[in-house]
Amino acid sequence: MDAAPDSRTGLLDAAELLFARRGFRSTTIKAIAAAAGVNTALLYYYFPDKQGLYRAVLERAFGGLISEGESRLAGPLDPEAAVRAFIALQAAYFGRHPHRPHLFVRELIDHGAEYAAGQLTRLAATLFRRLCDVIERGQAAGRFRADLDARRAAVSVVSQVAWMQVARPAIGIFIGAGPGGPTARWTEEFADHAAEFALAALRTTATRPHPARRRPVRTSA
Repeated sequence: MDAAPDSRTGLLDAAELLFARRGFRSTTIKAIAAAAGVNTALLYYYFPDKQGLYRAVLERAFGGLISEGESRLAGPLDPEAAVRAFIALQAAYFGRHPHRPHLFVRELIDHGAEYAAGQLTRLAATLFRRLCDVIERGQAAGRFRADLDARRAAVSVVSQVAWMQVARPAIGIFIGAGPGGPTARWTEEFADHAAEFALAALRTTATRPHPARRRPVRTSA
């Protein structure tokens, strides 16, 4: 069978959206093929079954985050700059792929990470380990508090933007933007706020900036 070069990508895009919205069990092969504008025969040309397609969707989603993170966080970054870069990476990646946070959460809730275990292990060994190393370097240099557990601190850093992306409808209502969620500008500014918030908790007393030097943060959408 001759298939268009972008047919596989179209199937992955359609499957990602439906899996994120409906979950694995409620999404059918026919629905994915229809959303991609192809027949089911072409879907089976690329993927052996629904599980195989689902795994490919997860691999693309997690793999994209890992590869982009490794590119952005390469090199000997200053500890504070690295924390900022990590948070900016999350905000930018999920801003471009707004369905992926919901895809990840559905996988955790519905399957207990059964299908994503390999990708999560890879994420832990790459980006999360790199963030822990950054925090430990900051501690060794006297920039970050030595009493903090680096792994717990890293989880706190990751969780801020991750939760904001998952709970966008609720946060939109909280800030008066409505269930459609915050604007792109608000989200970008929130990433700056999250970085300042994280660094305020990480810094030693001696390295905390004077209050007058802190940037103001918008409170509305």
